[in-house]
Amino acid sequence: MSIRIGPLLAGLVYAALLPAQLLTRQDSHKVSSGYAFVSPMASNHSFLITNTGEIVKKWTGSAAGAVAVKMLPNGNILRMEATSNNYFAGAVGMGGAGLLEEIDGSGRIVWTYTLSTDRYLHHHDFHVMPNGNLLLVAWERRSPDEARAAGRNPDKISPDGVWSEAVLEVKPTRPAGGEIVWEWHVWDHLVQDLDASKENFGRVAGNAAKLDINFIGPGQNPAQTANWLHINSIDYHAERDEILLGSRLLSEIWIIPHNPDRHGDFLYRWGNPQVYRMGTPADQKLFFQHNAQWIPAGYPGEGRILVLNNGVGRGYTSADEWEPPAGYFREPDRPFGPAQAAWSVGEKFGSTFFTLVAGSVQRMPNGNTVLGLSNAARAVEVTPEGEMVWDMNLSIGETGGFSYRVTRLEPAHPGLAGTAFYQAAPTVLHAARRKRSALAPGMLVDIETSDGAWAITDASGRTFLLSGGGRLALPAALAVGPARLTSATTAVDVRVDDVSPGLFSIAGNGAGAGLILAVVQTGGAVRVVPASSELASSANLLLLYGTGLRGSSLAVSIGGVPAPVSSLSKVEGIPGVDMIVVEHGPVHGGATEVVVTVNGRRSNAVLLTSAQAEAGPLCACSSKAEHPGLPRANTEKER
Repeated sequence: MSIRIGPLLAGLVYAALLPAQLLTRQDSHKVSSGYAFVSPMASNHSFLITNTGEIVKKWTGSAAGAVAVKMLPNGNILRMEATSNNYFAGAVGMGGAGLLEEIDGSGRIVWTYTLSTDRYLHHHDFHVMPNGNLLLVAWERRSPDEARAAGRNPDKISPDGVWSEAVLEVKPTRPAGGEIVWEWHVWDHLVQDLDASKENFGRVAGNAAKLDINFIGPGQNPAQTANWLHINSIDYHAERDEILLGSRLLSEIWIIPHNPDRHGDFLYRWGNPQVYRMGTPADQKLFFQHNAQWIPAGYPGEGRILVLNNGVGRGYTSADEWEPPAGYFREPDRPFGPAQAAWSVGEKFGSTFFTLVAGSVQRMPNGNTVLGLSNAARAVEVTPEGEMVWDMNLSIGETGGFSYRVTRLEPAHPGLAGTAFYQAAPTVLHAARRKRSALAPGMLVDIETSDGAWAITDASGRTFLLSGGGRLALPAALAVGPARLTSATTAVDVRVDDVSPGLFSIAGNGAGAGLILAVVQTGGAVRVVPASSELASSANLLLLYGTGLRGSSLAVSIGGVPAPVSSLSKVEGIPGVDMIVVEHGPVHGGATEVVVTVNGRRSNAVLLTSAQAEAGPLCACSSKAEHPGLPRANTEKER
């Protein structure tokens, strides 16, 4: 018997199956919750889609050619779109844009800004600052005469001159336009040793603060092509007031100051020390990379740099993560460290895991990393252990085709507030550090909510019921990896590591005077007193209280000096709280920093001080609730 399906019904069946055809892999208990945000460059549209590929919202811009597209906290999106500019020939195919459009949830264009002149063209990326201003990357056209005057080798100047780079801070004026309130130009930070009669003459080798105007990246013909540096990403660190840039053609990332009181030379650079003559091809770490960024606070790896390393010439694409040295220190006659990335994933997936141009990378709250492989029209999510848990084919359907980036939006993204896609999620805090960070088996966490019925599903798929009204001790049997905390009304993605050390402080914020007791012996009696007590001056043991400390290796430093550890144990009657006993001499005046390191992970620093307050609770967490049974600063008890 044959079954005939009419055209309309066939279309409905196809539409229903389309998401399943898009999705090739999803481990539901490991993949991050939320939505994917994509903007195919051949389309005027931007799309919000589910993890299974269903389109739930669409925005329409005035033009195709969208490069970076981002959702704002108010729910509007900002689209970079292509303009025609005869002064920058071929720019559209290389990431050129020129037009910014802000589109609200109803599809209205509420602000436009154009940076497309005979001198400048906005391209590739932008960043929205906390004050609402925008940092824009712009090509800056320099004539052949300007290039020669700056010390450029005449054989490396195209008939169109040189496209240098600028970063411009724009204050929007609505409904159209903006005011440039700050600017930085590569052209002001050059060096050359070719011609002493020209500008910028000086020592190139080892001069990591300036850029050699005559260094040309591999595969480039500067006599024919003006595009020289090709910055393709920008990020901003508000706390340090610094900007992170990525130059594709030099295979380098740069950090520069934004503060006008600081000199604008490079503070740090990494990826290809050949550019400042401090290495060989063997020292190159980045290969035409994209989407360099700081991992946000509260996410696993926070403060480190994360980048999509395209791997051109290497054969595969990877996500690479590393931590710059403290203070951007560089040893004399050595390139900037580190020598290797701290974490990388991609090589194991082989040569098909590759995007020649474009691409994106993003760290998620559960420690996973989302990668957009633009040429392959593919988006994947991998765990820190390198397991691929989500794989979406973006080559078909309305959302299909080349997208410059793929962005995962969490359900609690503020831009989704007021829509059916939004799901409020409470903040899950490390009980000692008082930060959103990785959790650990057996540790204590605080969930800032009134919902007291919680469960956690770990990376193995096991679900554990938890007890406690917002203060929860995690099971010791939790598997390491991505996990999800759920209540009757919401879910929160978290990361479980083997340890997540944190020391409690008296103030309950993880800083300042630590929750530290001293063990003293007087007249045959053993007493436990606050380290601030005068009696502590004769102590020989200290008790440190924390959570997430139960690892295979444990070290304590007091004032930078290792302190012998006598024992680590659970605090009886207080689940999730650990106590370390360390040998230490008498506590005298002043304040000394105490840090615990477990399995190579460093805790927050608290202070051992004889000037601690003598009154008030020694609370192990936040000020809103106390742990019954924890000693108080004004009590003494016999042991």
